[in-house]
Amino acid sequence: MSAVVVTADTLEMTAACVRGLVAQAREVIVVGNGSTGATAAALGTLDPRVRVLPLARPVGFASACNRGAEEARSEYLLFANSDVTPGAGAVGRLVDELERELDAVAAGGRLVDPGTERTQDQYRPRTFPGVRSLVVQLTGVARAWPGNPVTRRHLGQGLDDRQTTPVDQPAGACLLVRRSAFDAVGGFDEGFWFWYEDVDLALRLRRIGTILYVPSAVFEHHGGASFARWTQAQVVRSRHHGLLRYVQRHFGPLRRRIVALALLPVVTARGQLARGDAREAYRDVRAATLDLIRPGGNGTATRRLAASLVPEADV
Repeated sequence: MSAVVVTADTLEMTAACVRGLVAQAREVIVVGNGSTGATAAALGTLDPRVRVLPLARPVGFASACNRGAEEARSEYLLFANSDVTPGAGAVGRLVDELERELDAVAAGGRLVDPGTERTQDQYRPRTFPGVRSLVVQLTGVARAWPGNPVTRRHLGQGLDDRQTTPVDQPAGACLLVRRSAFDAVGGFDEGFWFWYEDVDLALRLRRIGTILYVPSAVFEHHGGASFARWTQAQVVRSRHHGLLRYVQRHFGPLRRRIVALALLPVVTARGQLARGDAREAYRDVRAATLDLIRPGGNGTATRRLAASLVPEADV
């Protein structure tokens, strides 16, 4: 099994992740996504099975994962966020389930709070986003009524943590994929920057096989490493770009417009309250949202939104 970990100068957290993976993987490929030479050098000395692939400048998370996968030499690829640490035997349990279920193409583990076995509910497997679940989230219904049936189903509430279960989309922070399936769907879509790229990959994988949730494969999830140094403007652009690209790729014209009409007043109001670069970011998001509503909208504004991320974003 080959593990792929993307990092950008989060040395301490990435080192803990890599040490945990080295004990359970054939090789660990660390993609230094614009990291300094010092970070790459330090990670490269952890173990002979660790290979560091430095990228000269930041790219999207999807692109960084693909670069790591290109270097991998195993039948199974584990994509692990740099802020997770595998529990004892966690990776082996994922592999075992894929070997047991021949029609399964991917398997995800259970994310828990560090030092505990307490499942992080916000990272449970989810159903694929649809019009109803997105509208409920975007309009604030989910915040005002957390127990509503649409949100409960979408967020996987009620899943049994005692047995392996087929799901739509397990947590992307620790996803094991058959190499043959990953290649068959073309890997990560590099049109995403950082957000929804894992949802998009899971959706395409689900079309060719089963995806499993393996709760016995436990990964401690620290969270926050990827975005700690991001500006508000970067977060606004990346979050909304991921959502809009996903909707453009997988929804028909009517469903796109419904989602866009739900999103438009939200980004308009937030943009009016924002200041500086964040206000400009919301203005760009609003333009991309309007592009989904207009007949014949071709996604140019969404691509422009992605282009604004390239020179400054960190992963």
